[in-house]
Amino acid sequence: MIDRASMPARLRAEGKRVTRERELLLDIIVANPHLDATEIFERARGVNPRIGLATVYRTLRLLETLAVIDSSGLGEDHSHYEMHQKDHVHLVCSECGAVLDVPVPFDVRAFGRRRGFDARLTRFELVGVCDACRAEPHGGRRP
Repeated sequence: MIDRASMPARLRAEGKRVTRERELLLDIIVANPHLDATEIFERARGVNPRIGLATVYRTLRLLETLAVIDSSGLGEDHSHYEMHQKDHVHLVCSECGAVLDVPVPFDVRAFGRRRGFDARLTRFELVGVCDACRAEPHGGRRP
């Protein structure tokens, strides 16, 4: 797992500049895991109205390539971003969109190694309905 404080050194080690825009986007991701690119862009424009959507997409691609952040679909047809971290499972509510990170219940990489497979990336998403949505009369659907 890469922490926020080590990110500038990681960029410099890869020959990349540490720009205000890159730091801003990373701060947004750290504070708000699971946002998509549009949501990240909107929050960034609240701080820096001159930032462009292309800058957001380029920065997300760079940070993902450097394994600083990870992307997941979260049951949708576009990516959501979070800091790179240990293997975990996303529990995604298909009604309200809530996402809960939980540890993988077993060492999935060791499981692969025992079968002669070197896992490089794991992604787990369980899509269903959370307790709060099941308890609501309208099924928790967003209005």
